[in-house]
Amino acid sequence: MKKLVINQTLTGKLLEGFHEMDSGELIKVYGSDANRCGLYDEERHMAVIVSWNKPKLLGFLADERAAVKGAEARFRRNLQNYRHVDTLNATIAGRQAVGVRFEYNPDGTDIVQYGELYAFKHERVYYFMQVIGRKERFEEDQRLEDKFIRSVTVLP
Repeated sequence: MKKLVINQTLTGKLLEGFHEMDSGELIKVYGSDANRCGLYDEERHMAVIVSWNKPKLLGFLADERAAVKGAEARFRRNLQNYRHVDTLNATIAGRQAVGVRFEYNPDGTDIVQYGELYAFKHERVYYFMQVIGRKERFEEDQRLEDKFIRSVTVLP
């Protein structure tokens, strides 16, 4: 099975029906392809994006919760009708991850999207795993998300 390589450090299985996002797709969605990779399923309108960031000098003072709070502040500013739904915890690549589930409406639509964002730290680098999908497919998408999360491992 094909795998997604994340920052030359982690790997996760490519889910059935998904393709690895190329540089153009990442730039279209995020404005940049730096320090990120992702999977996308056009039929499900579902994306799994992993980004990473090595904190600056005082980054050792932050933790995963602070990283998620910072991301959530950006979501509030940038996502129409942002709503915090739940606080989450998971184990990703053997590391404890802290996360949030949220909902929002894409600009100019009545569509309700859900998202989940997890943050975890591996070798002084913060990883952010974000899943975006349609709310009406939430339960089915959750099974796919869980399958991907369970597949993420540290490269030997």
